[in-house]
Amino acid sequence: HRSSRRRRLAGIAFTLPSMLFVGAVMAYPLVYLGYMALHTYRPLTSSEITPAGLSNVTALFTDSTVRSSLRVTLQFTLASVAIEVVVGTACAILLANVMLRLRGRLGRLFSRALASAFIVPFAVPAVAGAYAWRMMLDAQLGPVNQLLGTSIPWLVEHPLLSIIVIDAWKMTPFVLFVMLAAVMSIEPSQYEAAALDGAGPVRTLFSITLPSILPIMLVTGAFRAVDAFTKVFDTVFATTGGGPGDDTRVLPLVIWRTAFTHLDFGSASAQALLALVISLGFGVALMVLQRRNR
Repeated sequence: HRSSRRRRLAGIAFTLPSMLFVGAVMAYPLVYLGYMALHTYRPLTSSEITPAGLSNVTALFTDSTVRSSLRVTLQFTLASVAIEVVVGTACAILLANVMLRLRGRLGRLFSRALASAFIVPFAVPAVAGAYAWRMMLDAQLGPVNQLLGTSIPWLVEHPLLSIIVIDAWKMTPFVLFVMLAAVMSIEPSQYEAAALDGAGPVRTLFSITLPSILPIMLVTGAFRAVDAFTKVFDTVFATTGGGPGDDTRVLPLVIWRTAFTHLDFGSASAQALLALVISLGFGVALMVLQRRNR
């Protein structure tokens, strides 16, 4: 008992300085963000930071731009995450079947090459992938319209759908490999028992595979929701710029424009706090799902 207590105290002593340093580095921006949300700072009109009380926070509830951007961001997050989880899980199950059925050295090489091909979209930088899709969706020269035999300006007529597809294309490999690990961790004895009972592929899928990976699927979806809600800026900025109108004006883009275009750092800080609170909500949902999974 004493030795375990000493090891515990030694572990705390070694990790405490780094934990304090990381905590201070993370805490300072948050504290300063809260401070700026309670103050007015517009460098174009005055170089002074003046107290504003809760005016910046209460303005969020009456600002139509914030409300519309919040609606667009939530629509984007829910749609893109749903596509990523469904498509990524389906591809993971198919890839697992291929990897388990292939035998020999050649089979292993083929399965590794196939898995490597899936990770390419995730490895491409977000801005580079967004510009590539912008060229692909071009109304006149884009291969998408040439393949469909149409001349639709996708980023103008269907802007939200376009950025949802672009984000799903990039992030589906992440979900795929997480779910692939979940599928590969299922005990083979369960499938052997199902085969002895005469269960077909469809019944095996819905009675063994999906129930076994459902907790991981939910946790992955919640994690991706947090990530998609806060990191949609680069894709939108490189493709539609928030337009046409406010169809793709997401909350991170509104925060950036408020801070660096209008130079209203107090309002931008309040908007960032709103995004942080919503992200914390997704984070709480993630922790609840993890606890239930345990």
